[in-house]
Amino acid sequence: MTDKKSLREASLIRRSEACAKDNGMAARMIASKVIMLPELDEIRTISGFIPINDEIDCLIVLKVLHAARFPLCLPTIRAKNEPLEFNSWELRTPLDDGPFGTKQSTGAIVSPEVLLVPLLAFDEKGSRLGYGGGYYDRTLEKLRRENPEVYAIGIAFDDQKLDSIPMESYDQPLDMVITEKTTYRFK
Repeated sequence: MTDKKSLREASLIRRSEACAKDNGMAARMIASKVIMLPELDEIRTISGFIPINDEIDCLIVLKVLHAARFPLCLPTIRAKNEPLEFNSWELRTPLDDGPFGTKQSTGAIVSPEVLLVPLLAFDEKGSRLGYGGGYYDRTLEKLRRENPEVYAIGIAFDDQKLDSIPMESYDQPLDMVITEKTTYRFK
């Protein structure tokens, strides 16, 4: 079994290569799939993310959701080894700089019902490989305990899919992953 550190290193390269090949259409194709999800037939508060490094440009997805009048929020890192907090966000509201190059909202604290989640890699079972800080795992565990209907949707290039990702007992699986090519459902 490959260790997660090695998988992260290889996955960073794969994602970077996928991003370099992308002509900017992947995020638009993903946005068109997200807005058509039956899980979004009811208005729900949706958490997105402002991309860092070579992540899919989730801002394009957030613009489409904003136009459809979905309440949006962004994750905020408050402390190491703690779940993320979510602050409401309007597209034109300025953002503060956060740790690791992230951008964070200072809006009201909210609890999202749908989370668009960044990732380095995913597999056919809904396993997610992140950066290793555990923020989304702690957050999803907390939110799912409070509301079993919370959806976690990975946003990725299709090239980020791996055959298998080792899972620990604390790792939280995704409910689906949406790529420019397809929607993978795990729930």
